[in-house]
Amino acid sequence: MLIEVFGPGCAKCETLLRNAQAAAAQAGGDHAVVKIHDYAAMAARGILSTPALALDGQVKFQGKVASADEIAALIRG
Repeated sequence: MLIEVFGPGCAKCETLLRNAQAAAAQAGGDHAVVKIHDYAAMAARGILSTPALALDGQVKFQGKVASADEIAALIRG
């Protein structure tokens, strides 16, 4: 699963990145966590508030620092 974290690099964005990495490890399986800093890429995806998180291209959260447990639950489905 592709896990994308969107944000310019603020503290909240970095916390969400760490939570996403922890969730990927917790959920097991084959997951890639990537950080996207580019504002144009965020706008193209309809992201208006950061941090944001997408799973396999579908935006799940905007303007929220989801916990590792919340993200792991989404990964598991």
